[in-house]
Amino acid sequence: MTSSLLHFSRTYGVALLGFAVGAGAAPLPVSPAASLDPRETQLAAGPAAAFLTPPSRPTASFDVGMIHVDKYGSGKQALVLIPGLACGPWVWYKTIATFSPHFTIYAVALPGFDGRTASDRSDLFTSFAQDFWTMLAEQKITRPVVIGHSLGGTLAIALAEEHPERLAGIVAVDGLPVFPMLANAAPEQRATVASQFSSMYASLDSSQALTQEEQYMSTIGTMRNELVGPTAQLEARSDMKAVAAWTKENLASDLRPQLVRIAIPFLEIMPYNPADARPPLNYSQEQTLAFYRSLVAGAPQVTVIAIAPSRHFVMLDQPVAFEKEIESFLVSVNRP
Repeated sequence: MTSSLLHFSRTYGVALLGFAVGAGAAPLPVSPAASLDPRETQLAAGPAAAFLTPPSRPTASFDVGMIHVDKYGSGKQALVLIPGLACGPWVWYKTIATFSPHFTIYAVALPGFDGRTASDRSDLFTSFAQDFWTMLAEQKITRPVVIGHSLGGTLAIALAEEHPERLAGIVAVDGLPVFPMLANAAPEQRATVASQFSSMYASLDSSQALTQEEQYMSTIGTMRNELVGPTAQLEARSDMKAVAAWTKENLASDLRPQLVRIAIPFLEIMPYNPADARPPLNYSQEQTLAFYRSLVAGAPQVTVIAIAPSRHFVMLDQPVAFEKEIESFLVSVNRP
């Protein structure tokens, strides 16, 4: 198994879109806030601290089925933040610090990631959605804006297809309704590839997982060298069998047929790093934008924008530009 194969299954970034672009292809009760988790603070040192240190203690922390949630802020409009594969709420710490003074934020942690216990449920996407809607009901959350990164962006799209009337809008940060390099594959082909890559992930031990994450973050994940080591350590503490299970479901899915149901504002944020666009994958920003737009074209109110230069973790590479786009989007949505 090579790192490039694992990279294939981890990102929608431009470096891995080359094949697809070139082929013309048209992923409970509220408990008192606990003290900050030492797992999340011990790695936030030096230059990485500005990104990986929790902005404050959550005002509440609770579980709903398979998901864990930390709550911040007390604004009228709610934002739900969903991380990507093998990640935790730490990917959003800078975002939370910026928006929690004016919004109520629910930072979700998925099972099996970031040191959390894996779920034994077989249908992860469906189970996540059930628990998400339960969370909204139990916490009396009215029409939140859902912001998801990578796998989290794909989950946001799935939620908006199921109950658009219960959301104010969605933002997918380099997360798409179908895995780009499988956009033209038949369902059975996607299922085969999904099983292959799932098996690869499930076979990793802790040392191999850390090596993989370091390679991934240094080449695909982020442009900030100071974040490579700390974020790789955070990702590597995920349960690799859980990563495999989420990967399998993600790669096998295709949400494009139901995009027409997303009758709410939908922002797709695409990273682009010109330095990574080297032959034979030297596709321009406009070519890559056109590809992304083709994949989400079925959504009635979708906008696709690029943030450059950046890699897959746009919110870490370009936090100011990222937050500016989120602010503009929030102004545009019909909030409660």
